[in-house]
Amino acid sequence: MKKVLVANMTSQKAVDYLESKGYQVIKNDQASDDNVDLDAASAHDIVVTNTPGANATAVAETAMMHILMAGRLFYQRRQAITDNANKRYLAAHHGQELTGKTVGLIGYGHIGQEINRILTGFNVKVLAYARHQHEVTNGHMATLDEIYEQADFVVTALPATPETKHMINASVFRKMKKSAVLVNIGRGELVDERALVEALTNEEIAGAGVDVVEKEPITAENPLLHLPNAFVTPHVAMISKEAMDNVALKAAEDIVRVLEGERAVFQVN
Repeated sequence: MKKVLVANMTSQKAVDYLESKGYQVIKNDQASDDNVDLDAASAHDIVVTNTPGANATAVAETAMMHILMAGRLFYQRRQAITDNANKRYLAAHHGQELTGKTVGLIGYGHIGQEINRILTGFNVKVLAYARHQHEVTNGHMATLDEIYEQADFVVTALPATPETKHMINASVFRKMKKSAVLVNIGRGELVDERALVEALTNEEIAGAGVDVVEKEPITAENPLLHLPNAFVTPHVAMISKEAMDNVALKAAEDIVRVLEGERAVFQVN
């Protein structure tokens, strides 16, 4: 019987699927988030696949939550009930509504398009940036500068590459509206974190909601956690029951295809 090794957090739906196909599933207590060396994998005839779009809904919903939490300072107001929140800051800053605003989406793949779909009910104008042209239901494609200068909410949903590293930096914050909110649910490396802290401290922008930071896992010493105009979650955008099921099942289906001599649908090397 062929064996398939999976991380112990793998969805039971994927395990059941593999077993239904006649494979013995072995669970590994150690999981790794390391990137795969595609050239080395190819040199050893190892097929590498991914699962595009499988967690797009979970991540898009997280982006929406950050837009609302950072835009309206809900978390800080909850803190003010029991903790030492900056009540003076909250007394002077009321937050802003999303309805009727302009939202810039930097990255318009599965996640960006799902965010746009959810935004439909908020009567917003969407400015989308991507390498390729797309139809944008609630707005239109735009340049990065148009997004920086016009958007009330700027949402980054890009992977980390040498080209995107620190694309959101001090010069970008100077272009943004002072009332603007930055939301990052892409990768921490997209944003120059030191510049973000300075922009928030000096109120060059109104606020930020981030699910990712440059150095992860985030520690209690990260200055973003101590600012009255930042809302932070610990890289959990992709975590939901449905997303974990979808990702694992898509991966399992491609595993079966490869082991049965077929070509993987989502092969990346």
